[in-house]
Amino acid sequence: MTYRRTDTLPPVAILALLVALVPLGIACDSTQAPTADGHTVTPEYDAKTATLKSLALDSKRDGRIDTWAYMDGTRLIRIEADENGDGRVDRWEYYPSEATVAKTGLRPFQAPERVERATRYDGKVSRWEYFEQGALVRVEEDTDGDGKIDKWETYKDGSLAEMALDTDHLGKPSRRLIYKSDGSLDHVETLH
Repeated sequence: MTYRRTDTLPPVAILALLVALVPLGIACDSTQAPTADGHTVTPEYDAKTATLKSLALDSKRDGRIDTWAYMDGTRLIRIEADENGDGRVDRWEYYPSEATVAKTGLRPFQAPERVERATRYDGKVSRWEYFEQGALVRVEEDTDGDGKIDKWETYKDGSLAEMALDTDHLGKPSRRLIYKSDGSLDHVETLH
């Protein structure tokens, strides 16, 4: 089983849109700007510095804003998205800080460092995904909604390497599934 991020918001097209709009300055006002692909983007600028602060996007083209990108000029800070259209944010993506970008030399428009999700669409984060240089490295999740992490995943070279589960509700793994480099299950360990 290979993990592929096919559900990531914003999709490449939206990131490309953000990158394209920022240099244009979108006329330095907060009016809606239609894009070539039919999305509507509403920019917001700092009144004193005219620095871009945010972009609001109707990514589904249904007349409702569902994605918000928070910016510091051309640097993306975070993206929030309402994935199911209920009016509540249920996905938060956090991007590298200026210091991290300067230190690593990575471009500011890259994969997030961390993604948080409300998998039950209730506004409460229950899944945390962590990335290093654009690659998913680990995931922590509260699968039963009790407020405690009970599932831990570790990824290597884009594939699931290990999954630990707290099946006893003790706050620590009680089973570990180890995967081969091709993504197939190697073995299961019982921990106590």
